[in-house]
Amino acid sequence: MKEFFDNLKQIRESKGISLEEISKKCRLPLKYLQDIEAGKLENLPAGYDRIFLKRYLKEIKEDKEEVWRDFNLFFGTGPLQPGVPYSSDIPIKKPKPVVLEETADVSKSEVKPPGFLQKLLSKWNLEKFHRFFWIFITVLILGTVGFFAFQQYQFVKNNTPEIREISVSEYISEMQRQDSILTPQVTDTTGIKADSTSDFTVELRSLQRTWIREIRDQQDTVEYILSQGLKRKISARESVKLMMGRADGVQIWVNQDSLGVVGKPDEVVVSLVLNQKGIVEKRLKKPEPKKPTPVDSSQVTLSLPQPVQKDPGPAGDN
Repeated sequence: MKEFFDNLKQIRESKGISLEEISKKCRLPLKYLQDIEAGKLENLPAGYDRIFLKRYLKEIKEDKEEVWRDFNLFFGTGPLQPGVPYSSDIPIKKPKPVVLEETADVSKSEVKPPGFLQKLLSKWNLEKFHRFFWIFITVLILGTVGFFAFQQYQFVKNNTPEIREISVSEYISEMQRQDSILTPQVTDTTGIKADSTSDFTVELRSLQRTWIREIRDQQDTVEYILSQGLKRKISARESVKLMMGRADGVQIWVNQDSLGVVGKPDEVVVSLVLNQKGIVEKRLKKPEPKKPTPVDSSQVTLSLPQPVQKDPGPAGDN
């Protein structure tokens, strides 16, 4: 029996085929292939000895009828048809060598026939089964992710509030209309200083009640209403940026130098940047008139003129 497997090993080595190559092609553990060439078929999984041997013989091009005939001489009768050497075809009960000294009665319960799963796996192509299984799992995962992504998209689409872009002048006009509610009102002359030694000062003197947004040194921002007749003095290191609801509402001084008003009554100050040298940037704009809201003709009630009744005059006139 050992000579049978030694011959197979010699044939494989003569063809320059390594067990590692067979293991990669057949996807069989290298240990099982080594057990086959060593004749230790009892180390193989029960019911798979002939399946693994058949794969081994195919790779070394020795899956022949005469090889299986020699194999059956050592391990009992089996299929002689080429291409059908599966363990499921082995008779349930193998003949036991006759021992003259004693006789043993082997019960049927000691020899277990191959189970349904073993028969099923022996007929299936395991490589195709694995491939289709992982394809199914991949499609299932992608479908689940796609479903939840679509649900998230629908939720965001249906719950995102409508955003309307407005111009800076519209924003300033809106703030002027709501200044008494949203913006604190300066009720006394105020002053604001920088954290360290300032380089210049800006003084605001209100001629009209005006909404102002003030950004000092590009970081300190404040909004307020400067009432008529009040003053506000600002000390800064680099710059002071102003937005004002009325271009003619405030007189401006920079380091005691009067700049006067920066615009006309019908203009708003979109951006006015000041430093110690004076005006760096000035942008004015006239507020855009609000578009009239279209009237729903279905809700308009038309009143028709009433007919004029003539005075019949005195009762006795004809």
